Amino acid sequence: RMRYYADLGVSFRVCALAAEDYGYSLQDFQDFVEVVPNGIAELAHWQQQGFALIVPQVLNKTTDIESIR
Repeated sequence: RMRYYADLGVSFRVCALAAEDYGYSLQDFQDFVEVVPNGIAELAHWQQQGFALIVPQVLNKTTDIESIR
């Protein structure tokens, strides 16, 4: 799925520091994934270029549908 999006122009970047902490090497990533020195600095760079970081949130369901009706 990631390759499909990479072919459409989406770029994927991985923090080298985090990859090292988890025991990954450069060879563990697909050829379309760019490993950047520092993920936080990369995020700051793109935010200064006008991009926004959108963090997905998964919410737990607390109310069943019958209670809503």
